[in-house]
Amino acid sequence: MMRTIKGPGLFLAQFARDTAPHNSLESIARWAKNYGYAGIQVPSVDKRLFDLDLAYESDTYCDEVNGKLKDIGIVITELSSHFQGQMVSVHPAYDLMFDGQCPPEFKGDPEGRRHWAADQVRKCAKVSRKLGLTEHVSFTGSLAWPYIYPYPQRPAGLIEEAFAEQGRRWRPILDAYEDEGVDLCFEIHPTEDTFDGDTFDMFLDAVGGHRRCNINYDASHFIKQGMDYLGFIDVYHERIKMFHVKDAEFNPTAKQGFFGGYKGWLERAARDRSLGHGQVNFGAIFSKLSQYDFAGWAVYEWECCLEHPEVAARNGAKFISDHIIEVTDRVFDDFMATGVDLSMSRQLLGMKG
Repeated sequence: MMRTIKGPGLFLAQFARDTAPHNSLESIARWAKNYGYAGIQVPSVDKRLFDLDLAYESDTYCDEVNGKLKDIGIVITELSSHFQGQMVSVHPAYDLMFDGQCPPEFKGDPEGRRHWAADQVRKCAKVSRKLGLTEHVSFTGSLAWPYIYPYPQRPAGLIEEAFAEQGRRWRPILDAYEDEGVDLCFEIHPTEDTFDGDTFDMFLDAVGGHRRCNINYDASHFIKQGMDYLGFIDVYHERIKMFHVKDAEFNPTAKQGFFGGYKGWLERAARDRSLGHGQVNFGAIFSKLSQYDFAGWAVYEWECCLEHPEVAARNGAKFISDHIIEVTDRVFDDFMATGVDLSMSRQLLGMKG
């Protein structure tokens, strides 16, 4: 029997601020609940909302978090470690930029930063299990991205070695998720080494086909690359364990295509939009995911360069609710059932007995 997609959920990362009601987990949860959200996806790096290190050490803290959210009438859908996962693999070209984001004690120390980041993602496995969660979302980070275009000609083996190193870094982390019974779902995203289906296949091979290596599906990243985002579900539905609901558009011009001409988000041919303002066919996506018995959460991630986040959040809950298909528990033509058994079927086929 098919299962109905859960939702609506809201990813909190883009809404957290230093002012109420967006500066604590309880207050932002109430804010989301008032807009009609049933779940919240929580960034594990933002201590205004959630203290990952404390949660790792304290069962009491985890129980208190779940208890407070239950009183509000909302649940955590998943934890996110996009921020830390990105730092598991950083090409040296980006070291200075990541120095501005990592903990102060690791500035100028790429190896220290890498080990801190990997430890953070591992902690999320245990904390997810404590919170009763079965999926987690992250990024793979990138070693190969600066070499995406094959000019100057890449030396033989460069990309293969990048993915081999990714496998060495991520397989122990995936083993930690196996120990806790949690799926680690990578967001397939430009600037990551896993930015499309081919690169996810390479990463999956590098980690030995690990069963905890799965996908957070987000069509916005595929439409901006000109990919078949519906066909992607057909190919990878067995690995799709999470779902970001995010709209996007791609409007190429005589001057600009996928790469965006170094323009800002507002001026790019490929850009994210609020739900219903872009080109993603969500009716088809929800149908396909329901067809393949996806039973996870539909979580809104807002990244629009035009619409105000408060308006987008308010409208997003209804948009998702209107697209969730409550799956049927019976076949529509059951009322015409003939009652034919095996013996009669054989007779209908001209066979004896």
